[in-house]
Amino acid sequence: MKAERLNRIINYVNENGYCSNEVLSDFLNIPLTTLRRDLDELNNEQKLIRVYGGAKSIATKVIPELKIDEKFIEHSSEKVKIAKAAIQCIKPGEVIFLDAGSTTYQVAQLITAEMNLTIYTNSIENALLLSKKDIQNIILIPGKLKNTTRSIVGIEAVSFIDDYHFDVAFLGSNAIDEHFNYYTTDAEEAALKKKVIAKTELPFVLADQSKFNSISLVKFGSKKRLPVLSEED
Repeated sequence: MKAERLNRIINYVNENGYCSNEVLSDFLNIPLTTLRRDLDELNNEQKLIRVYGGAKSIATKVIPELKIDEKFIEHSSEKVKIAKAAIQCIKPGEVIFLDAGSTTYQVAQLITAEMNLTIYTNSIENALLLSKKDIQNIILIPGKLKNTTRSIVGIEAVSFIDDYHFDVAFLGSNAIDEHFNYYTTDAEEAALKKKVIAKTELPFVLADQSKFNSISLVKFGSKKRLPVLSEED
């Protein structure tokens, strides 16, 4: 029955986030011509999003702010993989910026004194970790302390960054939508991230797959200017 078939399409796409035409055709055991008509109808009814070669879920997750201790636990193995990819982007002697966050913390875990880096960070956690590794050039930027993430934000932080230039920056993101726009939960954090992006030769966003197909309060960048490193890179 057509109604049942359409419901199965919606449910399957929502469960997977995105499905190709071929996968859907095999799953439903229907011809591609029938599937394309079904997808057009569902797209017109705004029950899914028809894209080239398949369909996307119209349901988008809204990501709340978690405390930093909760973030350390979630998706930890994926974050280690991302950090290993990120560390390959750093050359000895460079000036880098490490954003606050659980994935950037994994990057800090891999940094050694022998790399001879100058490290600017707005993260209390990153600064403490790096100091225990006998790294000499650590600059904790000034500003207002945000307790949930133990990060420095605010007007003073943005103003401080304006006087510097970084070779590489690693930024966290709370959410990434289907168009690869990057979001955070806080306007002050967004302002700081935007300033760091503008002052960095090679900025990256670090994000595990749980952040994709989701949104949060404030957009701070997009893939047009800012590449993303995930566990698949």
